[in-house]
Amino acid sequence: MNWSLNIGKIFGIRFRIHVTFLLLVLFIFISVANQHGFQRGLWAALFICAVFACVLIHEIGHSLIARRFGKEAKSITLLPIGGVATMEEMPEKPAQEIAMSIVGPLINLAIAAIVFLFVDHWTGVGAPNLYPDSARAFFAGLIGVNVMLAIFNLIPAFPMDGGRVLRGILATRMDYVRATSAAVAVGQGLAMLFILFGIFFNWWLALIGLFLYIGAGSEKQQVVLKSLLNNVPASEAMTTEFVALRSNDTLRKAIEQFHHGCQDDFPVLGDKGIEGVLTRERILASIHEKGLDVTVSEIMDRTFVSVNPKMPLDSVYKKLLSNRKTAVAVVDNDSVKGMICLDGISRYFMIKTAMGKAVAGN
Repeated sequence: MNWSLNIGKIFGIRFRIHVTFLLLVLFIFISVANQHGFQRGLWAALFICAVFACVLIHEIGHSLIARRFGKEAKSITLLPIGGVATMEEMPEKPAQEIAMSIVGPLINLAIAAIVFLFVDHWTGVGAPNLYPDSARAFFAGLIGVNVMLAIFNLIPAFPMDGGRVLRGILATRMDYVRATSAAVAVGQGLAMLFILFGIFFNWWLALIGLFLYIGAGSEKQQVVLKSLLNNVPASEAMTTEFVALRSNDTLRKAIEQFHHGCQDDFPVLGDKGIEGVLTRERILASIHEKGLDVTVSEIMDRTFVSVNPKMPLDSVYKKLLSNRKTAVAVVDNDSVKGMICLDGISRYFMIKTAMGKAVAGN
């Protein structure tokens, strides 16, 4: 994720902090310090960090359970809106999805209980305060926030954990796509209630509702896409009419092909087959940085991704996203048979969807 700082690894999972999160902490410190003094500002900044530490533990819980089911988390990133775990893929077995989803809220409740026992023995529990002025208020607020996080995440709407728990329960009685559609319908219904109520009483609630509505729709789209592409071989969606460059060609020649054709990504061939891929981003960046006479071999992407013609298209899609590539080469016996890009997969999906609707209409 762009603008993220790599902090290190926790349980083998890369941990990142987005720059905007640090800006949020700084903003809160300055705002509270200006109104209530330096010490209160420091308490507020520490409190926000403690809350996000709980969010981090929440996400680690998800990731460790997913690992037990063979689904690895690549990274966890802290953002101003919370923590985001980047997973290779979500567990699809209902029991696994339920277990992975429910563990997050349970962790928040466990944190609240542990802090409650500690604070109650020490000074008692006060009302939660997002801007604490003492250690007592700090820990009391932390209890309240963790209870709120647990409740909020159990809302049965994507992308909240409750939406995934609901889908897991429904998936024990119906297929995965229908279960997702039903869970999305419930989530978007709740989101609409949040939006309508929030418009009249609390705009923050309306924004949360909008976030839930969009998240639910996105989840459904991803599941339908995966279902459609699951049994489709890469060879069926690849572009077979493509221009290949040679490693000793110049950027000038690549630009000619790029400018006068519809192709954005070019396989680069050498004596032993494909050696790299020249992408649109590298072409545009190299015009000013390297000049037009630089050879393609100097600017091509040597960490390109290649797939077999028989690989399922949903696996190709995952490879593109996980490797942050815009295109993959379809290679068989060291020979490039075609190219697949993200736009090409979207185009294939749209065509198949339109054809399905046409058949249904007849």
